[in-house]
Amino acid sequence: MDNIISQPPLYRKTTKTMAKIYQDLGGAFGGHVGPVVGYMWKQRACLRAYRQHINYPNTESQQQQRSWFVGMVRFASQAKEALRLGLRQKADQASMTEGNYFIMRNKQHFGKPGSKGETVYSRLQIAEGAAANVVFGNLQFESGEVVSVDFEKNTMFSRASNDDSVYLYAYCPAQSEGMLSAPTERRNKHLSVKLPETWIGLEIHVYGFVVDRNGRPSDSTYIGIGRVNCYEERGRYIPIDGKWNDFVTLVNDEQTMPQHEESSQKATAVELPFTISKASPPE
Repeated sequence: MDNIISQPPLYRKTTKTMAKIYQDLGGAFGGHVGPVVGYMWKQRACLRAYRQHINYPNTESQQQQRSWFVGMVRFASQAKEALRLGLRQKADQASMTEGNYFIMRNKQHFGKPGSKGETVYSRLQIAEGAAANVVFGNLQFESGEVVSVDFEKNTMFSRASNDDSVYLYAYCPAQSEGMLSAPTERRNKHLSVKLPETWIGLEIHVYGFVVDRNGRPSDSTYIGIGRVNCYEERGRYIPIDGKWNDFVTLVNDEQTMPQHEESSQKATAVELPFTISKASPPE
């Protein structure tokens, strides 16, 4: 009998914590309880429906819908820091995250499923607010993967402070990557940012916005589009420092002349039947 009692049990009772109660019973909790999941967001107790795994058939329309949604989420995730500066106040008023507010605000500008339309990057809004904006100039692409822009004070805002911070945000669709610049003060009237080397020769979209000293953002401005380490001349992009050797032309059926044909064309001297002398000035 003693030998039977001393033996370990044939099974071990295990417990699994499904939810954790933060306060008294019936208060805030975190975890899965029945059909809901409790969580904390910005020190607020929130609930959402429990998402069950369902195997949907992978139809063509569903693939298009997923790609449309993935494009929006990818842009929002890459612009997380910019959206935190530019959309925090609007998102708090709507009790949403900055990313979800951005998708709600801009989903009509992304290529919709089943259509041939592409994302209209020039209409995306990454910042909204009442702060005084600036007037951005044209993009300037410099060697060393640097893009810069000059800006001036917006005459519509007479009380803008020179201490306000100006930001640039660049997005590269080919790499699905974005980059936020370091801030510069409004009084500097110039801002530049060094981009990754993997963006050389690729197309980027650049946005700008202002955050005043009270943390209020301005509406974002779409500054323009361009290619890294390239400048545009007569409808084509030309490399600045030779790192990107291929000419990317925007003109259909445009051909560049081979180098051996250019070198073979030499200027020839023409002999004139008379001489030209320098005329003396009148007395």
